[in-house]
Amino acid sequence: MKFAQTVSKEEQQELHKIYHQHACFRTRQRAHAILLSQRGYTLNQIQDILQADRDSISVWIDRFNADGIAGLDDLPRSGRPLIYTSEEIAFFKAELDKEPHQIKQAQAKLQQQTAKTASKDTLKRALKKF
Repeated sequence: MKFAQTVSKEEQQELHKIYHQHACFRTRQRAHAILLSQRGYTLNQIQDILQADRDSISVWIDRFNADGIAGLDDLPRSGRPLIYTSEEIAFFKAELDKEPHQIKQAQAKLQQQTAKTASKDTLKRALKKF
């Protein structure tokens, strides 16, 4: 039988907060699984309650036991490298702040300075991350 390790009262409160308020559904689900495991529910019972894969629940418990609450978050995923550096995005934002409705002009200035091209949507996503 595999169970999550017992935690302090503060960590228990943090788990409840994550379960009820976290923005990411998967993180909330993992916190719920840990709370159920600490109450003595078996993997099969948690599987029935959450409608999740038993092996996934086992991995969540292992990650929680090893890393604590930080183990509930998603691990970084691979993906395409960013096109622009943070300095280049800062330049783009400064140009956009001068004339907020002229995104194409700011995009052209950024392209001229960096010799890199990207779509307007890519630039918007980069601004959101910035």
